[in-house]
Amino acid sequence: MALSAGQVAYWNKRLEAATTNPDRARTTWDLARTIAGRDDEVWADLVRLLKEWTETQQTLGRP
Repeated sequence: MALSAGQVAYWNKRLEAATTNPDRARTTWDLARTIAGRDDEVWADLVRLLKEWTETQQTLGRP
């Protein structure tokens, strides 16, 4: 799903405002759900991608 310029601005603002890891996590998951829309296969792919990224960050010792 392509985001409009207004949506990009909205998500950039939300991501910039997310200053803690829990806030960033919620915002990232919300954005992923928005990108996936109603497509459950896309949602599942995004969940796997975010899960793998999170686990990699933890392995590297990043919060």
